[in-house]
Amino acid sequence: MQQLFNSIVSQSVKDNTYKFALTKFLLDYSHENQKVDVHQISYDEIAEKFLEYYWFQECKYKFKQDFKIERLPKVIGIIRRYCGENYIPESYEEYFKGKVDLKRTMIKEIKSHCLQDVIPRLQPKNIFSFYRHFHTLSPTRKKFRLPSKNKRYIEITEVAHQFFKENYYVLSKLLIYEWAKFLEKTNFTPMLIAKIEGLGLHERRSLTKYRNILLKQMDTRCFYCDSIVYNNDIHIDHFIPWSYIYDDVIWNLVISCSACNLKKSDYLAPSTCLVKIEKRNEMYSFNEYGKDIKEYYENCNKAGFLTIEDIKCS
Repeated sequence: MQQLFNSIVSQSVKDNTYKFALTKFLLDYSHENQKVDVHQISYDEIAEKFLEYYWFQECKYKFKQDFKIERLPKVIGIIRRYCGENYIPESYEEYFKGKVDLKRTMIKEIKSHCLQDVIPRLQPKNIFSFYRHFHTLSPTRKKFRLPSKNKRYIEITEVAHQFFKENYYVLSKLLIYEWAKFLEKTNFTPMLIAKIEGLGLHERRSLTKYRNILLKQMDTRCFYCDSIVYNNDIHIDHFIPWSYIYDDVIWNLVISCSACNLKKSDYLAPSTCLVKIEKRNEMYSFNEYGKDIKEYYENCNKAGFLTIEDIKCS
């Protein structure tokens, strides 16, 4: 079982990341559910998890799934069609709160268009080591067809369920590592493993320490509009969006008024602001950490983060 798992996540040919997502589902399901005689898992349940996994990757982190810009993975196309292409500040739960019909529609499309090949192809041909499915081959024998509606579920084997449950943490680490290794070929993003592993659960830390450092060393003026910022209006902004950097580092933090901070949100500041922050970092020796903020900025832009143009660096 261990050898089969390793070969699937590490050695099998992958055109997209669906196999990683399905394997993550099996691990999470086994971890969260107790032993029962028969594990019948509906495609709705699998499709809902696919929506969650890929929603974070697309709407929060702007991951490029592969090099095929003109032909996106269907799950990403579905998410973009219903949620747009911009960064979404809300959490997954907040975004879909009150959008029951939208979520149900997206799950239905993912179930119809994203599961028909990955479910039968995850395991070696004619081997039901992890689960049993009811797909059949098309007449060309190159594609699989979805089973009839009353058969759209998998039956996870008891051995597989126990294996996933007992080895959950080790197997999850291996899966996330291989998933990140696949994505790093097409993405210019730091903290890739942490982003895939956390799926938005990474808690934001207090910026009080950095706030004190910045206020001690420089005037209390907004980095963007240069207005004086009074104590009750001081915000600390991530110059390059936190959802890209995924860390709090002094060379990327600036004093901001509340209006500019809320307006900028998780957009990139105009490129003209780069000169200002590079001079600031050099003046206060924030460059000693050896980070090229211009390179991070350009990579963040390549990753698909949008630039807000109505903020100017005075």
